[in-house]
Amino acid sequence: MAEDDSAFWRFSLRFYDAPEVQADCLTVQDRDGADVNVVLYLLHRASNGDCLSREGIATIDSEVAAWREEVVRPLRAIRRRLKPRPYPLDPERQESFRNEIKRVELRSEKMQQLFLETLAPPTDRRAGVAEAAKRNLRAYASLIGADGEAPEYRRLSARLMEIARPD
Repeated sequence: MAEDDSAFWRFSLRFYDAPEVQADCLTVQDRDGADVNVVLYLLHRASNGDCLSREGIATIDSEVAAWREEVVRPLRAIRRRLKPRPYPLDPERQESFRNEIKRVELRSEKMQQLFLETLAPPTDRRAGVAEAAKRNLRAYASLIGADGEAPEYRRLSARLMEIARPD
């Protein structure tokens, strides 16, 4: 399957296409250490009413941990470090290089999403979309030591209700 043909990738693009969603995703990523791709995967599954067990979510997270830590996060760190152009190089070349890193980072995220789709842990139980989103995000937040009742997680669940429709 080509990356752009992935239902999960299309869902992610549609879901993430709002400044407030982007801000909430970055907050849970930077504040809580959440993996936004895992968050999006859990919401994608919730869009079908799938509630995953905490153990299933832990397995998902552990399966992508090495990729996240050794590939995605270092690329993100380089991209972020280059944003203020801290080096005495030509600013346009620095920005061009930063944009190349950004493209590679995005590609690494797409690859992670394709892998997440192959994992497909079994559904613990079925529920309505809103309930599944809340349960999945609470379980993930608990797993990473975050507050699943924080406003960002509630808004992410609400966003799912805004876009929940068949792909």
